Amino acid sequence: MKMCKALKNGAVLADEIRIADHFFQRLVGLLKDKTLSPNQGLLLNRCRQVHTIGMKFPIDVIFLSEDGEVLLIQNDMRSGQISPTVKGAFWCLELMSGTVQKQGLALHDQVAFQSL
Repeated sequence: MKMCKALKNGAVLADEIRIADHFFQRLVGLLKDKTLSPNQGLLLNRCRQVHTIGMKFPIDVIFLSEDGEVLLIQNDMRSGQISPTVKGAFWCLELMSGTVQKQGLALHDQVAFQSL
């Protein structure tokens, strides 16, 4: 699976992000994982909505435009939730719960991705 790191203003948000760019990778997402480390995440492309049905841990979910602008943040999504459909979203970044607050990520911030 492809990997990248996410940056906000040059600061690393997470440096072990798996890129889910195929149907099966997107379908499974983080369902097989037991937890995420603070430096890990999942990046879904062409994604405007997610669910946490069957998840074993809460996550922060960040919806981004194609150019990396933060459009919506769902903090601490717990198992069994469904996000709203986000108009204009292209990317969805899933990180360990609490990462958004710790990193000070806010609406309209720019997030960039760097291949590993």
